[in-house]
Formats: sequence, structure tokens, C-alpha cells
Amino acid sequence: MKPTCGRLVSALLAACLAQPCSPARGAEEPHEPPHFSVPAPPGSLTFVVYGDTRFTQRERVANAFARRALVAGIGGESPAAILIGGDLVYAGDDPEDYATFSSETAQWARQKIPVFPALGNHEFHGCRASHDDSPCLENWWSAFGALRPWRWYSVSIGESLLALILDSDASLKAGSEQRRWLERRIGDADADARIGFLLILLHYPPVRDPVFPRGKDEGEVQRYLSQHAPQLRVRVIVVGSHVHNYERFSRDRVTYLVSGGGGAQPLPVLRVSGELSRLRTSVNFHYLRMTLEGARLTGTMVRFDASGTGGNAWSEPDRFEVTAATAPP
Repeated sequence: MKPTCGRLVSALLAACLAQPCSPARGAEEPHEPPHFSVPAPPGSLTFVVYGDTRFTQRERVANAFARRALVAGIGGESPAAILIGGDLVYAGDDPEDYATFSSETAQWARQKIPVFPALGNHEFHGCRASHDDSPCLENWWSAFGALRPWRWYSVSIGESLLALILDSDASLKAGSEQRRWLERRIGDADADARIGFLLILLHYPPVRDPVFPRGKDEGEVQRYLSQHAPQLRVRVIVVGSHVHNYERFSRDRVTYLVSGGGGAQPLPVLRVSGELSRLRTSVNFHYLRMTLEGARLTGTMVRFDASGTGGNAWSEPDRFEVTAATAPP
């Protein structure tokens, strides 16, 4: 085992979570999940969202060539922050996978780009058979010490966007600890006139290709939003991963995205049930470039073609806009 594994990843996260972003007031209170703030530069603000990177040295579980190309492409964007929707590693019980994440994203660390990950099912891979998640969570918190002992948290990106990072392997049912926190933060954001957008990031996507079965309680998020989002002032965007592809939907004034093309072996989707991107490609390694400019949030799917068949490997086949409301709907 490399003794620098935890140190490398912790150093990366320390750079990410300390500068340029910083914990907000109350972040160190043990009874409340941490909150981080990413300051807004002059003009527009760009950040990146994607998932299912599966950093590992194992073969046949991920396309390392595509994964590294996406990491380099994201670095070239110089985003204000990077949000990763779970399955950061392949095996959560293996510290070497976190070491691979650290080494392959060294460019991000040098650029001091904040990285904000969500827990996915592969963060628990290797622990579920023994019915003891604690070794996997210990690896997670060793890598991302600023999050200990919590599994969900929030991030302000600029003044106008609040991101709620959820753990979709923990209960999201009504009355659960995470659900109460989620509802409280949604209410607080809606009451804050400075916030125009609410981004909810979780691993299991609440809306996705119907062929794929539910993961756990992600359907509870859609049910809650379908009831409440039409009355909210803030505009809500939900990003999941888990399905190794890209999808976009609109339901009850909420934009739902699946961004699971970070490097894991691709999965085809049917693009039915109102899927809006209508992509013709079955393999879609990609990340989402999100640009905040005034009352407008623009999302662009940045696709990398790993086939090596010639031509420009990069394209932007899907784009959407969400406009913030100036008053309650």
C-alpha cells in the first residue's frame, strides 16, 4: 500500500475546500452538515457537474483513457468548482482507488479547483457483503476530512446558486434526518431573494430511463418536488448519475439531468418518456459545463468521443437554459 494515499487525497481536498472556497458560518457545528462557499468572480461563473468516474487501476470497469481526457478537459475549463455525483472510485473499501483519483486529478489540485463529491453506491463497494459500511465511510472521510462525520452537505456557488449534495444510499423518506434537512434548506433558499437556483446532486437519478430500476429513495425526491416546486420562487435543477450515459427531462418546473459519463463503462438508454436531448449516440462520455450569468443558468453537455475514429473528439450536442424567477410563480 502506498502510504501517501490518504495524504494525497486529503491534500487535494484541503486545497479544494479551503481556497478559494471556505466553510460558512456554522459549518463546524457537529449537529449540522457543513456548508461551503465558492466566491463568484466578476462576470459569469462556470462550474462543472458529472459523475461515475470510477477512479481505479482495475481494467474493464472503466475507460481510463476517456476518464483522463475528461479530467484534462475539465481542467481546461478552469471552473470555479467541480461537483461529482457519486461513484468517484470503483471500490470504496480500497484506499488505492482514492490514490488513483488523487494522482489523475493532480492538475485540478494545482489549479486549486474546489471538488465537491456525493456518495454513490461504489463508495460502499466491498463493504456491503459484510453489512458494515464503516470501513468504506472511513476511507471516504479520510479522503474528504472536511465532511466528517456527515454524508450530505451544501455549497453556495456564487450568491445565486445553492447546491445540496445528498447521499442517496441514506434514507430520503419523509421524516428521515436527511429529508428534514433537505426540506429545511429548500425552504431557506426559497426565502432568500439572492438565490435564484437550487441544484440538487445525488447519485441515483430520480428521473431516468425507465428500463433501469430504482436505487433506493430517489423517487421520494421527485415526489416532493412535484408537489412543491411549482410553488417555489427558486428554479430547481436535479442532477443524478448511476446510469452511465446522459439524459435530460423536465417535470413539474424541475430540470432533471443524468450525468453518468465520467469514465465508467457506458450503458445505452432508450430515450423515451419525454427525454429531451434526443442524442443519437449510444456511448456518451461527458461532463456538464454550467454557466451562471445574471438570472440565467446555461447547461452544456460536453461530449468526448473515445473511439479514436478521427476528427475532433469533442462536441457539445445538448444545451439548455434555466431562467431564475424574479417573484414567486
